[in-house]
Amino acid sequence: PQAFFRAKAPPVRFCRTAVLCLNPESARMANLTPSQTEALNMFREVTAGAREDQAAVQILTSCGWNVEQALQLHWAAGDDHSVPAAAAASSSGAPLLRGGGSSDEARGSAGSGSSSSTARDAVTAAAASSSGPVSSLVAWITSGLRRIGATFFSIISTFIFGPGGPRIGGGTTSGAAFSGALAASYGANLQLPRFFEGSFTQALQTAQRELKLLVVFLHSEHARDAQSFCTNVLGNDIVKTMLDEGFVLWGGDIARMEAHHVSQMIHARQYPCFCVLLPASVDEIRVIGAVQGDVQVDATIALLVGCSEEMDSHRSEIVARSAQHVEDRFLREEQDREYQQALEMDKKRQEERAEQERVERETQREAEELRKKEEEEFARFEADRISLDTELKRQAAALGVPGAEATVCIALRLPAGQRAQRKFRPTAPLSEVYVWASCVGYLSENEGRGLEIPKRFMLKTSFPCRDLTEMESTIDDLKLAGSQLVLAEIEDES
Repeated sequence: PQAFFRAKAPPVRFCRTAVLCLNPESARMANLTPSQTEALNMFREVTAGAREDQAAVQILTSCGWNVEQALQLHWAAGDDHSVPAAAAASSSGAPLLRGGGSSDEARGSAGSGSSSSTARDAVTAAAASSSGPVSSLVAWITSGLRRIGATFFSIISTFIFGPGGPRIGGGTTSGAAFSGALAASYGANLQLPRFFEGSFTQALQTAQRELKLLVVFLHSEHARDAQSFCTNVLGNDIVKTMLDEGFVLWGGDIARMEAHHVSQMIHARQYPCFCVLLPASVDEIRVIGAVQGDVQVDATIALLVGCSEEMDSHRSEIVARSAQHVEDRFLREEQDREYQQALEMDKKRQEERAEQERVERETQREAEELRKKEEEEFARFEADRISLDTELKRQAAALGVPGAEATVCIALRLPAGQRAQRKFRPTAPLSEVYVWASCVGYLSENEGRGLEIPKRFMLKTSFPCRDLTEMESTIDDLKLAGSQLVLAEIEDES
């Protein structure tokens, strides 16, 4: 039968929810949590339902719901509940060994355990029928002590070997160790195909990468056909050659959690289970064929041949999908590069725009500062001019009209060619002539003439040219009577 299922992008993750094998009434009676129900289901699958639900719950409870410890206790107890499983195992050949012993020792120990258990039960039953209640009490105590001893043995085994005790491959995912354990149990000369070295997820990824089918072999040491499948099918030269050359083979013991999850994923119902998986794409995995239970060589070869033909038809599709994935990835990378380039160009334009705005703001700030400075200078100049005009008007008013003692006439020629004159006292100092020259434009006799007097000036005689700087000297001392003075502007040094 072909089954189809989907998985997310690899690596494949297993569903940790077990398929419920209990009926609702048993679950309600036991008041089990979901994790306890999962542990009970796994215990019943591995033991092939050798114990009733109530007995299985009791043994799991005594082991703290540790499935592997409960399995050790179940196999070590060998009481009445284990008789069907022991019979099935003995009829199908020796089970896989724990701890690396030989297959003969395993068969011997299994047989002796079963016979001794049967003998003990027979003796106990006979004693109970002959001795009455006292014998029954002794038998009950004996059975309890035997179970306590088995539990103590399980605890010691767990302490030495870890949870679950010594199992196939020592608890690893090594294909060589798994193959060696099978050969040790079913014959040292048994030639098996090459098992994948790694986990199921790694095997699936390898099959996808190499464009091969993945073959999953799930083994149970308690299965009726386990020995015949390993010796007759896996040991067949044609099957071995086909598996080594054209497939990726992964194997596992369902007593291990990973293999148990794989069996739930592919819906295994019997063991051994030989299943072929097609990793169609990165997100799709198909079960294209499976054989379970009593499997013959011809059926296995037909399955492998049919799956190989189907793989040939799908290989071109897988290659096309892989090429499409590469092309899509290249397109995405190209689009990402173009997007990054566009982002860089936008960023560069934004930086240029920001720089331009910064320069414009700086220019505006400088222009505003210059304007404010000019306005301040103009305001200061106007204030100085107004203050100077006020002072000159005051000085002009203070000069007044010359008196009778003013007998010396002095003429003044301005830089614009305009002329003015005034009479002074002969004893008047030169500073008084300077005051008159500075405010000559504000005198009443000169109003309306538009006389302009420089802010800084010096008086000079016209001929001979001589600078007049002795402010305390009088007009007579300087012999300025009747002379014409020249008002010369003093230029600023700056």
